[in-house]
Amino acid sequence: MRNLPATIVAGALAAGLSAPVAAHAAAAESALQPTVTSLASVSEAAQASAQDRWSTLWYGSRNTKKLQSPALRNRAKVMQIVVQCWNGGDGTRAKAYIQRKYAGRWWTVGGSSNGYCVGGKMYHRIRNVPAGTYRAIITLSPKSHTVRAWVQNYG
Repeated sequence: MRNLPATIVAGALAAGLSAPVAAHAAAAESALQPTVTSLASVSEAAQASAQDRWSTLWYGSRNTKKLQSPALRNRAKVMQIVVQCWNGGDGTRAKAYIQRKYAGRWWTVGGSSNGYCVGGKMYHRIRNVPAGTYRAIITLSPKSHTVRAWVQNYG
């Protein structure tokens, strides 16, 4: 059965058909072969597509110099802050960082990210995040402006 398409091509060529017609006959024959898909591979693909995505833990928006999220529980391995702000041309910069509550105190983890508020989105991402309580802090300096922020995790 494995050499069936080759046999069809050879027979078509012997009958005087052109090579493209013979190749089309072989492709049509191989299209009739059943494909085997296991139920396990389908469920694994469905699980992967259902789990691997960014989900928003918190969203905040207002005109301020400092925006802070409430305490959030994180169970994913990757966490990020997305910041969008506008400065009106006065050179205001935004700084974003994530803090983790450990032993009753808030500790900054993963450093910080900063940039000018020009309307685009800025991302601050940390990886290998242990489960725990976190909060995001966004500060603007030197003036207050409109800021939008999302805290997201991947998983």
